[in-house]
Amino acid sequence: MDKSAGYVICLLGGIVLLMNMWMPRVLAEEEEAEASLPPPSALAQQLAAYIRTVQHPSTGLPPSFANSVDHELDGVAFTYDVAVSALALTHAGALDAAQRALNLYLRMPLPSGRTFDFNTAYHVASGKPTLEFRVHGGPLFWMAIALMRYAQATGDARAFEKACELLEWARTHLPHREGGVAMSHRDSWSAVTSVENNWVYYAALRLAISFLPDGKQREAFLKEKARLRQWLAKHQGKRGADDAVKALDVYTHALLVGPEAHLEDGAVSGPQALAQWAKAQIAELTLLFQIPDSALYDYTDGQECQAIGRGRAAWLEGTEQVSVAYQTWAPWFEQRGDEAFAKELRMNAALSHAQVVRHALASPPQGVAVPNTDAVLAFLTFRDGWYARPRSEPALNGTNWAYLAEVGYNPFVMKAPRREAAR
Repeated sequence: MDKSAGYVICLLGGIVLLMNMWMPRVLAEEEEAEASLPPPSALAQQLAAYIRTVQHPSTGLPPSFANSVDHELDGVAFTYDVAVSALALTHAGALDAAQRALNLYLRMPLPSGRTFDFNTAYHVASGKPTLEFRVHGGPLFWMAIALMRYAQATGDARAFEKACELLEWARTHLPHREGGVAMSHRDSWSAVTSVENNWVYYAALRLAISFLPDGKQREAFLKEKARLRQWLAKHQGKRGADDAVKALDVYTHALLVGPEAHLEDGAVSGPQALAQWAKAQIAELTLLFQIPDSALYDYTDGQECQAIGRGRAAWLEGTEQVSVAYQTWAPWFEQRGDEAFAKELRMNAALSHAQVVRHALASPPQGVAVPNTDAVLAFLTFRDGWYARPRSEPALNGTNWAYLAEVGYNPFVMKAPRREAAR
């Protein structure tokens, strides 16, 4: 074993000992916030029930597209979808179900050059890698966030330790480019940077830093986060460092990290400049992605749609990300005295969410699912993208984000109240 490997093992091993100090403080802070939570709505309960209902009885993995006519997707759980499902289940208090979804990843070794651990997708029955045999940073960062939120809700030290191991692996193994990290550590993806994925990495680092005690691990994450924020500032609005194609999630994720995050690391000069930036970001997002005469949003802009040869179509998951982002910023503008803009954000968030829910699909006995899009047929998202699924098929991504929008929960921001356990 080389010295650097020994250093990492010792560093991460110490986290478990420190969790005894961390957990009581965090859980005590959460109790006050939890007490103020309103009862979950019937819709929130039905959305969470769908996730629990489709979990495989052996692995706990929920299929991303249950009953899809695309047989390649049969029994496939994308790691990103599993992570966001675990976030929804944890918030809903379904802690046993959340643990079942996370168990495979808790036991999984870190990615290597020989295996496909933390692969993009797994088969729900076997728990083995499938469909896309690659390790991408984005799903890995979402899984780290899900593990931290589960640890925060339950006091499970293993989950927090695994999350920190994943972030440390990313910091030391993913190729860096002027502060941003590549999408993978091997193959052609090692030369590609995704702005969306780097925003998720930023949110995960920020969350870990807020929980970690002072020490070498926290200091390393602080330095990584500062460099990453500078990279993000240089590539605002771009899909990647060398990719100017417009993508909705680049804009939503920049907003989802929340106002407080943008005031750190010297990203903006102060609250007034931040307010101007946020309004410009929201205006550009609306202009580029909102479908005319609708409160729904497309994956990309009209120019890219024209290049593909398709009309505008609504991405329901992305629309709910807009809704959650607006719900995140409304209180901040209200506190600054801009009540009119806060009201506008809340109204737009509610309208978007309501239009998404119109497409919900009943899933007996008690669940409700939301599809991927509002389209009659599958369609190409970007010229170099994938085929989005039609409105007739339940989708885990739409259902997960509909839950988050319904309850107003943003897993990127620091305060994340949870409900009483509903096992």
